[in-house]
Amino acid sequence: MSATRKSILLTGGALIVVAALAWFVWPRPSGPLVLRTGTAQHLVTVSIDSLRIGTTAIDITVTDRMGATKDHAAVRIQANQPLMGHAGQPITATATGAGHFHAASVPLMMTGQWELRLSIDEHDSLDELAVPIWVGG
Repeated sequence: MSATRKSILLTGGALIVVAALAWFVWPRPSGPLVLRTGTAQHLVTVSIDSLRIGTTAIDITVTDRMGATKDHAAVRIQANQPLMGHAGQPITATATGAGHFHAASVPLMMTGQWELRLSIDEHDSLDELAVPIWVGG
């Protein structure tokens, strides 16, 4: 084997090792992704445990526009992948406290652009909104 070929192989191997090390030690965001949005009636905070393929836990906080919690609301969440036409079953989030709701297992079946469709039912009004997200591998 020529010296040039050995040099190229060693350099290539070293680059692969450096790239692999960088992948493992590169800082990743700690904790869930937190998104804030709203409608004319509500302010909504969505906390997503993991944006990877599979199921994830999602916490939702709902207040009125003045910040008062919505104690008697029912919240449903549906994950949709609009480009491919995938839609999960709507999931009723469990109330966990004043204005706080939890969906333990929301399916995200593939990578790409998704939207979380939220429905907030207060028995006298229904408010709906979509939260765009990007699911990685």
